Amino acid sequence: MKKWLYTLLVIVLAACSNEIPEQQPAKRSGRTVLAYLISNNAGTSLDNDLRNNVIDMYAALGNMKESCTLLVFYRPYADDAPLGKPTLMSFYADGRGNINNVAALTGAELTFDAVCHVAQKKEYTMNSQIATDPAVMEEVFTDMQKIAPSDSYGLILGSHATGWMKGNSVQSKAFGDDGGYNIDIPDLANVLKKSFSEKLDFVLFDACMMGNAEVGYELKDVTSHCIASVMETPVYGFPYDQILPYLYTENIDYSAVCHEFISFNKTKDVWGTCAVMDCSQMENLASAVKAKLSEWQDALSSVSMQNVQQYGAYGWGRDYRYFSYDLLDFFRELGRKSGVKNLDLNEAVSTVQSALNQAVIAKDCLSGTDYEFDGVIVDEARFCGIGMYIPKEYNPYVANKTAWNDYYEQSISWYHAAGWADLILN
Repeated sequence: MKKWLYTLLVIVLAACSNEIPEQQPAKRSGRTVLAYLISNNAGTSLDNDLRNNVIDMYAALGNMKESCTLLVFYRPYADDAPLGKPTLMSFYADGRGNINNVAALTGAELTFDAVCHVAQKKEYTMNSQIATDPAVMEEVFTDMQKIAPSDSYGLILGSHATGWMKGNSVQSKAFGDDGGYNIDIPDLANVLKKSFSEKLDFVLFDACMMGNAEVGYELKDVTSHCIASVMETPVYGFPYDQILPYLYTENIDYSAVCHEFISFNKTKDVWGTCAVMDCSQMENLASAVKAKLSEWQDALSSVSMQNVQQYGAYGWGRDYRYFSYDLLDFFRELGRKSGVKNLDLNEAVSTVQSALNQAVIAKDCLSGTDYEFDGVIVDEARFCGIGMYIPKEYNPYVANKTAWNDYYEQSISWYHAAGWADLILN
């Protein structure tokens, strides 16, 4: 009898315990995060910085309280050790401090070499191919989905970049830099459309100058959200040990993601902007821009572009000045030239502001002269989150940028959707 009562007491106490029994699996996240990192950048290699990013991603997984999966494609610099070839690494966290069935590395043990050793790996020979080749990207994304079937995916893209600009022109990189070769944004959108049957939950650009209306619009059919900076980004990248847990949640707190990035940059005493575009709202934003451009078209030629917040830096062998202007601040200046008084400007641009409120769902920045970067000083009061290009017909500063203008008019969808083509052709 005593033995029976003791057994019953054990069962009751176990049922009342808040601890998860060892045999019960931890709750599994419904989203898998993918990362595509390219560090083979001759002369401007990001290898050390991207290695640190992978370490931070791994550290975040070790602290997760739910099981989750991270896949990282890493294109090393000049095939440096410990990865002799482009490699797809898989990490499975159980939510109890284990990654790939072993205790997560911590402290001095947590190195890039050790993380690579723990990873489940698939190597790619590639031969003469490059990591920005659409065929290579499609192959890797297909492999990722075979290795880790998931309810949904989010994608981190890390490398050099210069927004919508065409690669290999005017010292630009579009997205990615594998030995000088890039992928243009329309081609990237096509790769993602062909590679994934459903929209990605997000694309996070850990790369420069991707926070533009042109990029968000180009990606509207392949991702629900786009996380990016309108400016060049510091080499440190995002603080993945802080933001990765957010990226696994069902309803991502995008404001927190932006805040963590900006707070991290502040601790590093560097500059920074971050914004999140709801890409499903980019069509509506384009329509609002088009309508306002049409309404105020007579004043376009008199806009003083030097009075508009711009985000292109200058120096160190590159010149991106006038490549991206704050979208809302441009319309404020256009409104003034149309005769709108300052007190009435908010009402006059309310249709664009309303569309922006739907399209830009989170933003943050470091503003003022303390965070000046190569000629760019961000005014928080004028920072709407994203920028856009002003064509040569209305922007004398880019009149001689033939490569920019030709590619913009011929290949970037925003040029037509936002109404620039109609104004210029008419």
